[in-house]
Amino acid sequence: MMDDIEQAHHELDRIQGIITRHEGHMFALRGWLLTIVGGLLAAYYTNNIQIPEYVIRLGLPSIALLFLFVESRHANLVEAVVERATKLEKLITISRVTIDEANNGWYDGPKVSQACEDGAKRLWPREGMTFILYRPFYLVVILIILFTTFSLPQKGETASNKAPGMQQSKTCG
Repeated sequence: MMDDIEQAHHELDRIQGIITRHEGHMFALRGWLLTIVGGLLAAYYTNNIQIPEYVIRLGLPSIALLFLFVESRHANLVEAVVERATKLEKLITISRVTIDEANNGWYDGPKVSQACEDGAKRLWPREGMTFILYRPFYLVVILIILFTTFSLPQKGETASNKAPGMQQSKTCG
């Protein structure tokens, strides 16, 4: 039978596996978001798809927000297990500092499933490290989408067509 410290280390290993797996999912989601947004913009501006401009202007930010929501589900889970790992680390530290008979039985786990369930039930990620690191990514993507869809010329319009007094000269040969 394992003692408390061995059980705690085993639980920390399981938690690390969960964090690694869900961090990978979040990375893949961001890759898919960039691929979808880039592909739709390229197809729209090269006339490969026929979509009204308002659909692009509303749809792309909506897609980014949808991906943000899906990723937040993974971030919730990661933050919940990080909280559990933090608690375990504190318990391990305390157990090493106070070595006496009253300290036996300090380990209260494993609670990996409970930590995952707590994260899955959250509506929005807490202000933990994971969410703070990824929030700027979505802010930048949404700003790029808004800039691209509202400031670039309309489909088929070039900069020389928009500039006043700029007319193409015709040469006779």
